[in-house]
Amino acid sequence: MWNLISFFGSANYGYDNKYYVSGTVRADGSSRFGPNNKWGFFPSVSGGWLMSREKFMESTKWISNLKWRASWGQSGNQEIPNNAYETLVTETGGIIKVIRYGNPDLKWETTTQTNFGLDLGVFENKLTFTVDYFDKTTNDILLAVGLPSATVGQINKTYVNAGIVSNKGFEFGANFQNNDHEFKYGISGNIATLKNNVEKLQQYVTEITDDKTHTKTVVGQPISSYYGLKFDGIYQNQAEINSTLYSNTNGVKPGDIKFKDLNGDGQIDANDRAFIGSPIPKITYGFSFNAEYKRFDMSLLFQGVSGVDRYNDLKQILDYDSRPFNSTTAVLNAWNGEGTSNTTPRNTMNDNGGSQISSVFVEDASYLRLKNLEIGYTLDPKIIGDRYLRLYISGQNLLTFTKYTGLDPESTSLIDQGTYPQSTSILMGLKFKI
Repeated sequence: MWNLISFFGSANYGYDNKYYVSGTVRADGSSRFGPNNKWGFFPSVSGGWLMSREKFMESTKWISNLKWRASWGQSGNQEIPNNAYETLVTETGGIIKVIRYGNPDLKWETTTQTNFGLDLGVFENKLTFTVDYFDKTTNDILLAVGLPSATVGQINKTYVNAGIVSNKGFEFGANFQNNDHEFKYGISGNIATLKNNVEKLQQYVTEITDDKTHTKTVVGQPISSYYGLKFDGIYQNQAEINSTLYSNTNGVKPGDIKFKDLNGDGQIDANDRAFIGSPIPKITYGFSFNAEYKRFDMSLLFQGVSGVDRYNDLKQILDYDSRPFNSTTAVLNAWNGEGTSNTTPRNTMNDNGGSQISSVFVEDASYLRLKNLEIGYTLDPKIIGDRYLRLYISGQNLLTFTKYTGLDPESTSLIDQGTYPQSTSILMGLKFKI
């Protein structure tokens, strides 16, 4: 059981239908934090200037709306288990054992966001644009971290305020709607950029490693970046192996995967690991279209992302595993002699390098997908007795353009072990009013 108590206040002011400002203040107290930091205080303020209503804009008839916007605000996060700040112990036969060390200084995670924006409408708002810049920084991130087992033994993770992560980018949107003729149509699109970066970590948490998802979080990189060996082709002959792995070949044979020896010590080990991809998209975008002609109507929606990586673990299981599983047709292009392939290793029941966590399995998961398409026809009310009847056919996930070899590039899992893909569906139906 836990408790949350909140106080909230707001104020708004407008002047001359051109200048606007508003502010809010809230205070939240949560039983999930210790007595030192139960309360969090989160203010926000925003303002707008409707520039198109100024007298000096009266001669600019083609501009229907021009508004500048700015805002700054904070919000809090308390999503941790109850009593996470307390130390947990057990007692068995008079022996007390620590299960988890508490953290009495645990406090609210705080997100601060600054926005600057512009709204523009021209030609009686037939064509509109929006532009926004955002700078979002999350401080005191709540995270469960494991303490060194050599020091405290095997115990549960302790919750700490782990560091600072920033997200910055631009958002652009445009919309055009033309209803002046028998053929009516509208076009809209949006695109957003994102730069994610870890700015700071807690002094005793220099890095956060997750072996299950093959990711590492460190200062200067996107959060949960993939970490492993870097693919460098296929070994073509024994001489190439001997000249590259002069310190320790570790049983490598021609046809095996070649990894980059980043520290140049003549062997491949954990010291040659590096950041090999980011699961956070750099660009997201969408496009929609709607149209009406007489009694026909149509709408469609495209959606996509770019600059995103995904660890395709299913690829390792099917095509690189030493166990006797069914494989994809990719193994038909496997190395079977010097010069035959520099991308796909030899087929073998032994390890050919495919057991390593590496960039071999990190793929570009960018995609463009036709999310929805609908075509309809509305019958003439005179024919059906002044009633409304519309027939339509619609489809979801009809087309996908991607280089990703997994089942679904839209998967948001850090590691894709065969995420069940979104289905393609086609529906036929009718809408009517009696």
